Amino acid sequence: MTERRPAGLFSPDILADPYPTYAGLRAQDGAFWQPHPQGSGGMWMFTRYADVEQALKDTRLTKDATKVREMTGDVMPGNMLDRDPPDHTRMRGLVAHAFTPRVIERQEAHIREIARELLTRASPGELFEFMRGCAMPLPVIVIAELLGVPPEDRERFRQWSGDFIDGSDFATATPESAQRAQAGITALGEYFAGLIETRRAAPQDDLISSLLHAEDELGQLRPGELISNCILLVIAGHETTVNLIGNGLKALLDHPPQLARLRADPALMPTAIEEMLRYDPPVQRALFRAALEDVQIGSQTVKKGEQVSAVIGAANRDPDQFPHPDAFDIARSPNRHLSFGRGLHFCLGAPLAKLEARVAFEELLGAFPHMELRSFTRRPSTMFRGLGELWVTDRTA
Repeated sequence: MTERRPAGLFSPDILADPYPTYAGLRAQDGAFWQPHPQGSGGMWMFTRYADVEQALKDTRLTKDATKVREMTGDVMPGNMLDRDPPDHTRMRGLVAHAFTPRVIERQEAHIREIARELLTRASPGELFEFMRGCAMPLPVIVIAELLGVPPEDRERFRQWSGDFIDGSDFATATPESAQRAQAGITALGEYFAGLIETRRAAPQDDLISSLLHAEDELGQLRPGELISNCILLVIAGHETTVNLIGNGLKALLDHPPQLARLRADPALMPTAIEEMLRYDPPVQRALFRAALEDVQIGSQTVKKGEQVSAVIGAANRDPDQFPHPDAFDIARSPNRHLSFGRGLHFCLGAPLAKLEARVAFEELLGAFPHMELRSFTRRPSTMFRGLGELWVTDRTA
């Protein structure tokens, strides 16, 4: 049995480049007890591919925190990400129709228009800050249009969502960022409550109106669930994609031969996107899970009530699953990475995220034929891995 021992996985130095530390943890026993950095308690963290995959799929690990501890409050009560079947199945089924491959494919031309327009703002020969110039606004515009959020409100809810992400990570949050996170999630809830009432009075061709139809006609949504799931779609619908696009471009710029290979053979773009997801995943560890009973994962017995964290970033570099795991290979196949999860909670928006990334890179490589990295910054987080800034230029412009 693995001994409970302190581990500094959440320290800033490790967060800057966690992959060497992940390798050491996998080589030891793959599981360790991570104490809560701000108080009592902690969680079992799993780093090997087989263990992480089990943790993501095992239905004995609940996503519903109310089943294992008393809750004084719930940030987003009634959202599908934090529920088990049958509630998860019911809510996911209502939203899923908006994310089918056929529906997503029909959005490609419009997404390309958005990406192209964003990239035309880059002036030839000048530095271009890619995150705010393209990677951040593209997914925000797409999810806003899907939900029916007016263009003039997009920047506000992007800021609220960002504040929530930055201040909700217990390992990196400050009192100030935690306060902004609470204010952001409250503002999002109030905003969607108002928009929902507007759509109830005058439905449009958007997801909120569709969900209202389900609530009113089918009786399948409970009070608060519609607001909570709208908030979830905003946060999950753009945070992962922003990080995928930013991390993916950073990986390409760090590996010029791979970037040249992609330029020479654009047909590699789909496998390149999968490799970006594996190599530097936007979600480093899965969100809350806890054992409903004693559960054996690898060599570790997780006791009833104990929390589990599946470290996706570590699993995606496991040499038992991926040959030469630290190499960035845009033609890697097979590539069964875990960046969108496994099992019941496999990311509903995965096809949309990959489409947005593919279109963004296709347009970017055309707009910057000789792109170079100038500088970058990272956002500190133990859950999400993303860039704050990414400055690029075209050396021949």
